[in-house]
Parts: sequence; C-alpha cells; structure tokens
Amino acid sequence: MKEEALRRKTAQKNEDAAAISAKEERKGAAEQAARKQDGAGTEETHAVSEFSAGDINAEQGAVQPAAKEIPVKRRKFFSASNIAKIAMFAALATVLQLFRIPLPFIFPSFLELNFADIPALIGTFALGPVAGSVIVVIKLLLKLLIQGTGSAFVGDLSDLFCGLMLVVPAGLIYKYHRTFKGALVALAVGTLCSTGISLITNRFIIIPAYVQIYGFEAIIGMVSSLFPSITQENFYAYYLPLSCLPFNLLRCLIASGVTLLAYKRISRLLNKF
Repeated sequence: MKEEALRRKTAQKNEDAAAISAKEERKGAAEQAARKQDGAGTEETHAVSEFSAGDINAEQGAVQPAAKEIPVKRRKFFSASNIAKIAMFAALATVLQLFRIPLPFIFPSFLELNFADIPALIGTFALGPVAGSVIVVIKLLLKLLIQGTGSAFVGDLSDLFCGLMLVVPAGLIYKYHRTFKGALVALAVGTLCSTGISLITNRFIIIPAYVQIYGFEAIIGMVSSLFPSITQENFYAYYLPLSCLPFNLLRCLIASGVTLLAYKRISRLLNKF
C-alpha cells in the first residue's frame, strides 16, 4: 500500500513536472514567436519608413522642378487695377500729345515733337505690350475728340503706326527679359522698328496722301527752306534720310531715355495698387 501510494505520488510529481515543462516550453515558444513578430514588424516599419522617405524625397524631387515650370499666377488683364492704370497712362499721353514742339530750323513744319510716347512706353513695361497698344490707340482717339485733325488724319495715322511699332516690340522683349539689359535691347529694337515703319509709311502712305490732298508743290514749299535744291524728282532722297529718319530717331531716343530713368521708380508706385 505504501509502495503503491509512493508510486502514485511519484507519478503525479512527474506529470506535474511534465506539465510545468510543457507550459514553460509553450511560453518560451510564444515569447520567441512574439519576438520574431516584433522583429519582423520593426523591420517592416523601418522598410516602410524608408519607402515613405524615398517617396517623399522622390516627390520633392519631382515637385521642385515642376514648381519652377509652373508660371506665377498672373492678374487678370481687365482687372479694375489694370483698367485704372491704362486709363491713367492714356490720359497722360493724351495731354502730352496736345503739346507739340515745332523745330523749324531742323525739320519741316509738319514734323512736330511731342512726348506722348513716354507714358505709352512706361505703361508697356509695367502692364505688357497689349496694354501699351491700348494706350497708343486711346490717346490717339482722345486727341481726335479734343483737338480734331489738322492733317486730314494723315499725320494721325502716322502717329498710330509709329507708336504701335515702338511699344509692341519693346513690350514683347521686356516681357521675357525683365532686366536692365533686356530693357536696353527692348528700347533699341522698338526704336529701330518705329523709325523703320516711319520711313516706309512716309514713302508709300503719308507723303502720297499729302500730295493728293495739298499737291506736290505745297509739300515741296514746306521743306524748301531746309533744302533749297529739292524738287519733285529728288524729294524722297532729301526728305527721308535728312528729315524723317533723324526726327523719328530723336523722338524714340527721348522717350527711351526718359523711360529708362523713370520706369523703376514709377513701377514701385504701381505695385502698391
């Protein structure tokens, strides 16, 4: 009896020990599995972090160049501010156009100097070539409403052509090269274009129109004091290189010089509105 009870007790102890051992083994296995899972999760998290960082860097690398290509949002052309500025420049150009300065000892009497191109050029640099064209057209229309025409619209047509050919090329160049050098090139090209169109229009439109209205003798009489030997046959040989060319160069150079000196100061004021 005692031996059997001892065996049972021993067997119970062995079973308890085995159970404890099995429990510890399961616990150890569970802990090991948990460590592996944690380790895998950490590695996965690290991998995801690197992937995300790679994505962020890639996105930043992709966005930054794209940001350079995205143009700055421009103001609407017909905004209240732009319309007010165009009206201001057009009004100033109109006033300056009404005051003409004759230079009878240098040029024929129908070539009178005015400074209306100055606000047109400054407005072009500030607002663009389209705005500059609008300023040129408006100041001509206002001048006709206020003063009328003294040349059967011939001189007004010449002013329109020369004004547009000054502001449009200059405005287009300065729009894409907004530096001092760009401004110089823009004004030089505008001067050449305006002077060139003045020669062409005077040769084929302006003077022929004057001849039809007033007669060639009247036109020759206006320039004979400057060129005593001028005749109908050699009229263009005298008038174009000795009057038309230097007059328009002088007009454009004065406007360009004043624009270079005054534009930056005026543009700072305009940017506040």
